[in-house]
Amino acid sequence: MKNISERFVDFIYELAQNEVSETDLVQARKCFADYISVTVGGAKTSKEKVRKFVESNQGEYGIIGYCKKVSFNSAVMVNAYNSHVLELDDGHRVAMMHLAAPIFSGLISVGEKNQCTLKEILKSAVIGYEVSIRLASAVQPSHKKKGFHATGTCGTVGCALAIATLLKYNKQEMLNVLCAAATSAAGLLEAITGKSEQKPYNIANAANAGVNAALFGKYFCGPKDILGGERGFVKNMSDEYDMDLLIQKQDKMAINGIYMKPYAACRHCHAPIEAALKIAAGEEVDVRNIENVVVDTYNLAVYGHEHKKIEGVNSAKMSIPYSVAVALMYHKAGLEMFRQEIIYDEKITSLTNKVMVKENEELSKLVPDKRSAVVTVNYLDGTAVTARVDYPKGEPENPIDKQELSDKFYSLMNSGGIGETEIEKVWKFIWETDNENMEIAGLFEILGDMV
Repeated sequence: MKNISERFVDFIYELAQNEVSETDLVQARKCFADYISVTVGGAKTSKEKVRKFVESNQGEYGIIGYCKKVSFNSAVMVNAYNSHVLELDDGHRVAMMHLAAPIFSGLISVGEKNQCTLKEILKSAVIGYEVSIRLASAVQPSHKKKGFHATGTCGTVGCALAIATLLKYNKQEMLNVLCAAATSAAGLLEAITGKSEQKPYNIANAANAGVNAALFGKYFCGPKDILGGERGFVKNMSDEYDMDLLIQKQDKMAINGIYMKPYAACRHCHAPIEAALKIAAGEEVDVRNIENVVVDTYNLAVYGHEHKKIEGVNSAKMSIPYSVAVALMYHKAGLEMFRQEIIYDEKITSLTNKVMVKENEELSKLVPDKRSAVVTVNYLDGTAVTARVDYPKGEPENPIDKQELSDKFYSLMNSGGIGETEIEKVWKFIWETDNENMEIAGLFEILGDMV
């Protein structure tokens, strides 16, 4: 009888042989468009920090948001890092991870290297999302509780098998890649704490490790059962797991269950943000008369996200108290709300310190079906206003439509210094079906003209 690793590869390999449906292809286009825009925005944000790395690693491969070309692995890492730095990239609430950042960052560089078409990239991404979400869902939430960042761990495996699909590996080669990727997987959630700027590095490393596993690991036979073995991925990275989720048939491909982010903060902050926005929209909030703000939410949102001491931009993006404070005070939580001058404004600091985050056991029981938050603003006069959000904007139950995605795309591209004409070229490259058979390198030609 085949072990779970072999059965998982059989399952994924069969999916990879099928023609991608139009529904899945449209969803992949949405994910790719979102990825490009957040990466352009991220490139501007981190430009000075990565400049020295870019200048010392020149080569032949394109990076989004830069004129210069770099070495192959440098392109993978820089694109992946920049795609996550804004905290605006897509994710999945059950898997508790981000998908586009490691998967597309690996695919576009490998695709450029191998003259692959846009459609081939999109189809392979569908498989990469499937792999990542299934594997992460099988080990969550214990995986996170043990301190692992699933984007770094499961994202490595998803990126690797997406590339194996792109390059049309046979089943044995795909199994070899799975073994190499799983043993390479890493990523610690301690990276989100304090002044750390290395959370996006988890994603950069995942993409790079996934690429290396796919291109090098294919040639070498791996262990018998890298996923289910006693010293394998699942049992070592989770105390509670469900291996059936790896091969369980579903009505839809997993990519259709992702969320897209309208706010530049950790996804655990989004339900509290929207509840605060509901309150702010319903009445004029006089922050001077607020006694305190109570955020009731699920347990996984509390740990690591309840801090009031803000130690920089990344710390602010991880903080529910800060995110709720800016939403109440400014009625928004976009990129502009996470600038240094806002973060250290005395009024925001004062309101942030009034926000208390606590676990509500009833809301914890709803996870992962719902990741809810209830925000209550208590005033000095004894009155209170409450709002609840179960599905923040961007979830499959409350999706971002194509127009909203377009607005986000144009806004982020503009913020990256890109002109309207050039933005339209990129949008058309992604969405016009006549471009499906164009090589992905054509995207870098457009981007090269832009920056």
